[in-house]
Amino acid sequence: MEKERITSYDAFRGLLLIGMVTFHLTVNLSNIEFNQNYFYWVPLGFMLFLGVILGKFMDGKNKKVITLGIKLAVIFLILNIPNFISKNYTPTQLIIGDQKIFSFEILLPMGIATFASIGLNKFVKNHKSALIVSLALLSTLTYLHIINIYSYNLSFLIYGIIGYLMGKNLDLDSISKKISSKTFLVVIFVLLIPFFVINRAGIIEILLILQVLALYFLTAKILNKNKYLIILGKQSLSLYILHIVIIKIVSSFYKTPSAIHLIIIIPIFLFACFLIANFSEKRGIKI
Repeated sequence: MEKERITSYDAFRGLLLIGMVTFHLTVNLSNIEFNQNYFYWVPLGFMLFLGVILGKFMDGKNKKVITLGIKLAVIFLILNIPNFISKNYTPTQLIIGDQKIFSFEILLPMGIATFASIGLNKFVKNHKSALIVSLALLSTLTYLHIINIYSYNLSFLIYGIIGYLMGKNLDLDSISKKISSKTFLVVIFVLLIPFFVINRAGIIEILLILQVLALYFLTAKILNKNKYLIILGKQSLSLYILHIVIIKIVSSFYKTPSAIHLIIIIPIFLFACFLIANFSEKRGIKI
């Protein structure tokens, strides 16, 4: 598998991890108020690129796919045991993916999308059918937004499936290397549209995905060989789980009202993440 790795994918997931760590530190350790939609690109990016990796490297490898799906689902269930035994828990919250109840909530749609990729492998045979399925899924999200129905699990499952179809039918790494200067300017322009403006806007749902792809192309163009991002990306699942556990423990007895303190804490925490990732990578440790 190591020889199959694409550094731009790892670098991008490393960037996503930095975004996620920054978000969780800010939300849990400070009283700073901000529009959290600014960070919507982070979980969307993780979900989309899980799908890309499934389509690119694991298509047809059903045993590995099933193992990964079970692992993601089991980790989610174990880490949420306290929430399942809470008096406030209802099965409906599990079905829709209630973010007020569950922690590590992205792991569940990740697991579902992983299992779904097995059926998609048999159902979606070519570029045309992949495009039709993607448009149908985006239309479903648009309709649900119009009628004011939102399910975290369903939305992120759809992002994962679209990512799978991309990975199966497109070589994003090769595309990133062929981007011309003019196209690159378009990429920058798309990135300039604030995430919070279009988040859950319904009719322009596809723009969310285009923004994440634009950020990927930007990363692939200028940070493709950044060893820090690559190592973080390779260990992103392990670090995702570990950093949330640590932050939840720390936040139970420490909070800082100071933005200055937070500015100091974030780089230190990220450096610690890198040291852990580097240690794990050298010793072949991975969840």
